[in-house]
Amino acid sequence: MELCQLGAPADPGFRLDLDGTARFTHEGYLVAVQVRRATAEDTRSYYELLETDPHDVLLTGVVTLEGIEVGTASAVANERDSYSMRQALEEVLRDTVTEVRRTVAALNARVEKTDRKHCPQP
Repeated sequence: MELCQLGAPADPGFRLDLDGTARFTHEGYLVAVQVRRATAEDTRSYYELLETDPHDVLLTGVVTLEGIEVGTASAVANERDSYSMRQALEEVLRDTVTEVRRTVAALNARVEKTDRKHCPQP
C-alpha cells in the first residue's frame, strides 16, 4: 500500500507531529491517526500476552464526515520495528475506511427504512 500523508513525504515511512498525530488520505477519505504509548490492556486485547513491551504503541485512526466520526480502527505496533509500525498503519487505514463504508451503508439503509415508513410515496 502506498502511503499518502498530508503535509509530509510519506513513503517509505511516515512522520508524526509532536503531539503524536498524522493525517493520511486513503481511498479518498482523510484518516486522522493518533499514536500513543500502549497500555497493558491495549496489548492484551491484540496479542493476549501477559507482559507488555515498553516500546509498544497504539495507533488509532478516525474518519470524520460532516463533523461526525463514522469510522475508527486501532492496532498495536512496536515503535522500534519499522515493519511493525508500517503494517499497523496500513491495517489502521484499511480498517478505518472499511468501517466508514459499513457505517454509511447502515445509516443509509436506516434512512431509507424510516422514509418508507413515514413518508409514503404517492
